[in-house]
Amino acid sequence: MNFTRLLILFLAFILIRCTPSIDKTNPIFDRKTPLKKRIGLAIESDLLTKLDFPEGLKDSVYAFYKSRDFKPVWANDSVLTEKGRNWKELTNYPCALGLPDNRLFTFKEDSLSHTSIIQEFLLTARLAQLQQDLKVGFLDTSTNNYRPIVSIDIKTLNKSVRQMDTVKNWGYWFAQMGPARPEYRALAIGLFQYASKKKFSDIHFEVPALVDDSLRSLELAEESLIDKGYLDPKKTDSASFWEAMARFQADNGLKADGVIGIYTRKALDESERYKCHRAILSMERWRWRAPFPERYLWVNIPEYKLRIFYNDSMLSEHRVVVGKPENQTPQLSSRLRAIVSLPYWTQPQSIASKEFLPAIQRNSNYAAKNHYKVYRGETEVDPTTINWKRYKEKNFPFRVRQEPGHDNALGLVKFEFNNKFGVYIHDTPSKGFFNKDIRAYSHGCVRCQMPDSLARFILTRDDKQKMTRDSLDTLIARKEHFSIALRKPIPLQLDYITVVADENGKLIFFPDVYDRDEKYLKMMKIYPKVD
Repeated sequence: MNFTRLLILFLAFILIRCTPSIDKTNPIFDRKTPLKKRIGLAIESDLLTKLDFPEGLKDSVYAFYKSRDFKPVWANDSVLTEKGRNWKELTNYPCALGLPDNRLFTFKEDSLSHTSIIQEFLLTARLAQLQQDLKVGFLDTSTNNYRPIVSIDIKTLNKSVRQMDTVKNWGYWFAQMGPARPEYRALAIGLFQYASKKKFSDIHFEVPALVDDSLRSLELAEESLIDKGYLDPKKTDSASFWEAMARFQADNGLKADGVIGIYTRKALDESERYKCHRAILSMERWRWRAPFPERYLWVNIPEYKLRIFYNDSMLSEHRVVVGKPENQTPQLSSRLRAIVSLPYWTQPQSIASKEFLPAIQRNSNYAAKNHYKVYRGETEVDPTTINWKRYKEKNFPFRVRQEPGHDNALGLVKFEFNNKFGVYIHDTPSKGFFNKDIRAYSHGCVRCQMPDSLARFILTRDDKQKMTRDSLDTLIARKEHFSIALRKPIPLQLDYITVVADENGKLIFFPDVYDRDEKYLKMMKIYPKVD
């Protein structure tokens, strides 16, 4: 083992010794020589290879300067211009631009790194990388790593360089480099305002539950609020503390009630750096999305919201309840194809064996009371004739179906779409859950608030639909089970984006209720750290 390690170190040393060195007496670094001429000499001598610039990026930078006859952008013969200094300052805060703080490429630095010629090339390369990453993304999910930095479009780079002279709103300008989705652009602008000229704390807290250690819980909650900028360390009286806590909860998608519950603790634990990278990941998720059509239905699971869009304008919004962490609502794309009035509910076998069976073993009248029918194959069986104690979860042979009605688990309206998970959007008799901040209580389906309103909205706009909104009302009033096929199915997306910008452009960090961000943050090499 020791020999192997020594061999690796020796080979690394040889590689370093073999890397082309930079001749500091080279005319490239002579300030008396015009920078334009030195750029040409640098390209001719392949300076960027000696500096370990990424291959594809290096070729793009060379092509860029050749396209403009070696004219510099960021520097004069000796120092950076105001444009160069401004751009360099912006690149010192990559998170504000929408990139992970460890994404910008590194290069071989030495005493010449701050010379005008190297800074000229570096700032162009930084813009080229940013432009590419914001357009196509920086994560390669097939390799669980960052994408390699490749060559970029020279015309677009030249256009960006020209635009920078007149930019008045940098957040908006960077947002335009990514997808045209208004949600993405609002998020990008909000992130620039949130992260600009800001170094983020990497402290991860571990706030205990109040019932376990109330003193330590309040102590660490206070430290976290101070660390995150919500509480003035010189003003930590009770009123200031609870006011800061309420603001913090609102910014994290939680009810501003001052209660230090499980999700408030989770938000307090999270470091500011980790949280900022969740926003960056949310922007990356938007880049993975195919362009939406002119009308579609979108559910954002962590936000607990359903929205319907026509001609890229949101026309209706509904609160939703999604699956519990142990029964997660899947991410999927499909097409809403039918609206069902007074639906039946056939319980999935997992629910029937885990929940219905224990319930009817405790109470033989459970099936009748809750309007369930029991089937063996296609034959209905009287539940009172079955010895339920003979059965366990693994040998449960029955199919259980709940009859339509106000107490049906699917409520009065169901929205059907094809998917391999057996989930759908539906009404619910349990309306109280819509008043909660964290609405993860279902078995995986999406429960929708005011589903009849959503159904009427869809039917009114369904081309050549014979069943009108009044027809749906009549079906519900008659308590009639009926499936209304949509003439023009609506594209549907169940999505998972934890950070959004509100109507005022402020970032809201919703709890990562299923911990799905963690996988991708690990790809970005962003980990929670304990201080």
